[in-house]
Amino acid sequence: MIRRDALNVLVLVAAVVLFSGSSAFAQAKKHPSRAKTAPAAAKDVSSQQMTNLGFGVPESMSGSIQMVVADQNLLVVKGPNGVPYDLRITPKTVIVVGDKAGALETLAGQIGKQVSVGFVPQRDGNFATRIEVSD
Repeated sequence: MIRRDALNVLVLVAAVVLFSGSSAFAQAKKHPSRAKTAPAAAKDVSSQQMTNLGFGVPESMSGSIQMVVADQNLLVVKGPNGVPYDLRITPKTVIVVGDKAGALETLAGQIGKQVSVGFVPQRDGNFATRIEVSD
């Protein structure tokens, strides 16, 4: 008799938990304003569009080139706080060395030089959009 009562209580608790969870989900579906959304960090339209598409908000930083791993399309920049940042290079990354267009291989000869980088943080890494090496 006691076992059956304990089983009934357990089933009742499980039903309440399931019902309350589905009720919260239904409210979020009915009222989009109550659903959790990411805050809009950028004011310009292109940044906002990128955020809506699942991309991070574009950022920039300055530092010095610490390492280039060409076969992995990777640039490591030592930031102003001394922290190394891994930046992934894509075919769309614009690279400028001095006043000339460059390539990832060009950056290998620029170790230690000052660099300004524009990048977009994403789940699978920081993707460089623009790299400018100053002379």
